[in-house]
Amino acid sequence: MSFGLPKISKAFWGAAALAVLLGGAVTAKVALSADDVGAPVASQAPAAGDQAAIIARGKYLVDAADCMPCHSGPNHAPYSGGLVLNTPFGGLASPNITPDKETGIGNWTDKQFWNAIHYGISPGSSYLVFPKYIYPAMPFTSYSKLTYADVMAIKAYLFSLAPVKVAPTPNTLMFPFSQRPVLLGWRILFFRAGPMKMDASWDDHIKNGAYLTEALGHCGECHTPRNLMSGLIADESLAGAPIDSYFAPNISSDKTYGVGGWSKDDLVSYLYAGGNKDKGSAFGPMGEVVQYSLSQIPKSDVEDIADYLQTITPPRSTPPSAGTPEALAAANDVGAKIYAADCAACHQANGTGHPPIIPGLAGNDSVTAAKPTNVIGAVLNGLAPWNHGPAMPSFAAGLSDAEIAAVTNYVRTQWGNQGTANATPADVMAARAVAVVPPMADMESDKFGCPKVSSAGGSDSLANPGGGLMDMFDDATPDTLPNRTRAFVAALKASDPNVSNTTITNYLVAAYCPVVANQTGLTHAQMTEALQAFVAGAQNVINAPAPVAKPN
Repeated sequence: MSFGLPKISKAFWGAAALAVLLGGAVTAKVALSADDVGAPVASQAPAAGDQAAIIARGKYLVDAADCMPCHSGPNHAPYSGGLVLNTPFGGLASPNITPDKETGIGNWTDKQFWNAIHYGISPGSSYLVFPKYIYPAMPFTSYSKLTYADVMAIKAYLFSLAPVKVAPTPNTLMFPFSQRPVLLGWRILFFRAGPMKMDASWDDHIKNGAYLTEALGHCGECHTPRNLMSGLIADESLAGAPIDSYFAPNISSDKTYGVGGWSKDDLVSYLYAGGNKDKGSAFGPMGEVVQYSLSQIPKSDVEDIADYLQTITPPRSTPPSAGTPEALAAANDVGAKIYAADCAACHQANGTGHPPIIPGLAGNDSVTAAKPTNVIGAVLNGLAPWNHGPAMPSFAAGLSDAEIAAVTNYVRTQWGNQGTANATPADVMAARAVAVVPPMADMESDKFGCPKVSSAGGSDSLANPGGGLMDMFDDATPDTLPNRTRAFVAALKASDPNVSNTTITNYLVAAYCPVVANQTGLTHAQMTEALQAFVAGAQNVINAPAPVAKPN
């Protein structure tokens, strides 16, 4: 499961390109009134004039909406922006939302703040004619359902924070996607500002759960599939969708493929405490949402979210696609061997894990989801510690695409799991493009066929020598490679005086191969030629005599 800021897909940028054509012919009619926000939700709004209570309500809302992680980039203070979302057409940086008057939102009026949250329009203009449209990476499409009072409470809380003056991190979007007017066409097709729609038959708990799920939690932004133009497909709401190297699974009320068949305690435990031994742990983007958002609001609110998801949302049937007999055979052969060698020590031979610090894989809905993406992503990325247990290491550099597909299919089809053997080597290669992996394990290196290096070696990889000497090649460039090569050869010979020249050459090939593979503009033949030239030149370093120590 994964609640959180939606990522910008390639499809969105296709919509933006269409919007270039629409933008010149259509002008937006944007109402700026606050009269259409609908009735308040079940939670009692603070009394007008009680500023302390309004700020407290604002903090609660900001936590529920998970604002801080997205607006806190590396080396930035909380809420001061700077987090860059990588898109196929460049980087999109989150802005500073502290009340600094120069670099933040300190000069925004109530009306301007409302327009940003409710309509997705920032103060200022683009090319005079167009409003300054906000990129829908900020889920104003869901926040539009917030009441006016709650939007003002969010503003009150943000304005109560210490202002942080920080130079804005620039966007690096390519033309024409760097031009905000291109968003007009997408907005016309897919955005309708409006209040939260409540069914009169719902009790206060269901209304509260609906408000938290649909508006603040913006769950559908990640868990609902999108069409070719990145618009949400309403008839498949909450049916599951890809997000980077993960898959936000079906969280509809369906009792087989959604969360309708979970016990309420299991679902609340997952959302509020990050999981349990029966349903596994929240990881990736969902782990961040639990840590920074859902665990920070009252448990009773999470119970209301669970009630809404399990009883009100339309059930979506999403059976996994069928695998192939060949994939199942590889799972039971290669996959079983890899699991026994690399996975069973932590997850147990029977897939039950080591409660309470290592979740099980047997009966884990994330493992058996319609798509195998979450297992592939976990193997490639590794996972942060759960419940104070050990972290799961990345196996991206030690296992081939075929091996990762095989072990993925193995865990999806063992111990009574109802997944299918539908993971393919092509799925793994595609995931490498967005996974956080070392250079020697990224997609370009993988396509070129670079040797893999793991901590202990494997069926298709070299063992990292000398306790990790190959790590000195991380982020190497053609300019830095000569010095690192000499240092590596000296260190390797010192750690193993009997190491053969052939072995050293194999390691140097593994080190230089990713550098070549990730250089742009080279054909496969040119990459091969560059690698061969490097190996030939490296022989002088390999064969150089060790320096003789001078006597004191």
